[in-house]
Amino acid sequence: MFPAPLEPSGARVGETDGDPQNLVFTTMRTAGWRVAHLDAHLGRMREHAGRLGIAWPEDARAQAGAALAADMPTDPSTLIQLSLTAAGVWAAGSRQVTGDDGVGLAGITHEAPRWSDGSTGTKHGDWEPYLVAGRAAVNAGADVALLIHDEAVVDADRATLLLLDYDGTAWYPEPGLGGVRSLTLESIAPGLAAEGIPLHSGRITATMLVRAREVLLLGTGIGVAALTALDGESVGAEGDDDFRNLCADLHERALEDGWVDLEGES
Repeated sequence: MFPAPLEPSGARVGETDGDPQNLVFTTMRTAGWRVAHLDAHLGRMREHAGRLGIAWPEDARAQAGAALAADMPTDPSTLIQLSLTAAGVWAAGSRQVTGDDGVGLAGITHEAPRWSDGSTGTKHGDWEPYLVAGRAAVNAGADVALLIHDEAVVDADRATLLLLDYDGTAWYPEPGLGGVRSLTLESIAPGLAAEGIPLHSGRITATMLVRAREVLLLGTGIGVAALTALDGESVGAEGDDDFRNLCADLHERALEDGWVDLEGES
């Protein structure tokens, strides 16, 4: 099963009066005083803050570092969620990683949330619809909800879908359809290219899921996991896990190259 959704201290995701423009956040892996891919996470936060109309401070990295240091866990492997409110308040909250990215996961389909103000596809404060989708999956005896809009997968409740098609090409949902940009996927994309695997974005339809060799879920909390069932039907070729193993290896390598030591920066 996935770990439960992570909510930050201070202004909590999903508890910002239903206004997505009240908060922007990101979730990172930590190990001791190290944070994975800090600059990439801050870059996405800045991009999303701009789309949400949240002012981005000039000393954002220093302020973010101070917020992280104030709640930096000492557990060996933890998730930490960093948020910035529209009022300029930074907050961080942590929890231990409990997911197992080596097991096959079952999913359900669920209607994707949409917002009319341009907030769709950003990591904003009104995260409750994603939490609802995740709870629906658990209530159905599954692990994850694939979010569907206009008959295509646009995202998952807390992961990004990556599909290996029958012809050896890899696909992920077109960002313009409303999914959140995946830093985990971006971190392994160069490795996929080096392995000669073409990576495309587009409409992930039921037909593509049915014929896929492997379907993966990527995320900060789960790493790289295989989706093996969807709405009670098998997904992917039975016994085929070469793509998952490759992506998991690329993910581990990207983590090793992406650690930032906050203690060393203080």
